[in-house]
Amino acid sequence: MGSDPAAPSGGAPRWALQTGVDRNALYLIAGGVSMLAFFAMVRAMGNPDDSVGRTVNMATALALFALVPFIVAVYMAAREGFAALLAEGLHLRVGFLVNVTIPYEAIDLVGGPAPRPRSTYGVSPSYRRRELSLGRLERAVEITLHRRMRMGTPLLFPFLRVERLWLGVAEPERLLQELRQRMQKRAA
Repeated sequence: MGSDPAAPSGGAPRWALQTGVDRNALYLIAGGVSMLAFFAMVRAMGNPDDSVGRTVNMATALALFALVPFIVAVYMAAREGFAALLAEGLHLRVGFLVNVTIPYEAIDLVGGPAPRPRSTYGVSPSYRRRELSLGRLERAVEITLHRRMRMGTPLLFPFLRVERLWLGVAEPERLLQELRQRMQKRAA
């Protein structure tokens, strides 16, 4: 299997998203959903073979069991999320949820680190405000774009076009400094 062409090279500055995703929370959520699926399956087996109750409970059990790999995949994506400064722009990657490079020319304003009133832990789109929040936002980097830009993957966020990004990264001051320097170099 080849390397990901969108992944940053070894020399690109990179910041991990501060997601606050806890392994114990993953175990509790995935385990809880699995237990609900198991109970639905046991309940289905208690019904007669040709009953609607058996069919409904079996379908519920299968749907819940199918949800567990998605929960694990979202956890892994949030845990491995990062922002990187490439030669062509700011690259954001959160597994299969977000994989985009924003050209420096498309960035209008960079601000922060600013505390956000509502903290998120992973990927949080706002269609109404046309924003995308990535990471824990206790000290967020705000990035305003010149025009709306498509973010996210077509399957999960098919209509998400954002004007503003909020990034909760490790060392937000350093990201702000380096991002502003790169934008000034492009403007000069």
